[in-house]
Amino acid sequence: MPARKLQLGLLVAACTLLLTSPATAGPPSPREASLLAAVNGVRKAHDLRPLTVDAKLMRVARGYSATLLREGVLTHGNFAERMRGSGARGPRFGENLAWGTGGYAAAKSIVRAWMSSPGHRANLLRPGFRRIGLGAVVGRFGGYRGATVITADFAGS
Repeated sequence: MPARKLQLGLLVAACTLLLTSPATAGPPSPREASLLAAVNGVRKAHDLRPLTVDAKLMRVARGYSATLLREGVLTHGNFAERMRGSGARGPRFGENLAWGTGGYAAAKSIVRAWMSSPGHRANLLRPGFRRIGLGAVVGRFGGYRGATVITADFAGS
């Protein structure tokens, strides 16, 4: 898969923080719902419980995808600080990032790429993760119009 068509990033972080801030996030968009279904399909195939949407994680994932798109970079940045400020409860958190265009931005394509990467796969299949927040934002990225930038934030034990 050409690197300029699909970029992946990973950071797995373990935190034991008391997090408090209000949640404000709507239901998953169609792109986010499709990604959630693909993630949970993989988890089901591995006899794992499905992840449920966490409004606080949705808010932070959407905000971070918008930031990545605006800045034109794909980096985890200060992941621990974002999680501290999210109000989400852990105690463990993980994050998968991706971007793609066309078919490379399809949920199944993104999840397939994550499953091919040991760190991303570990986040998807971590039994202790119970909640997820997804942010899928479309715009100009990496020199491509109509690119989708995705943040998936996971939480649990």
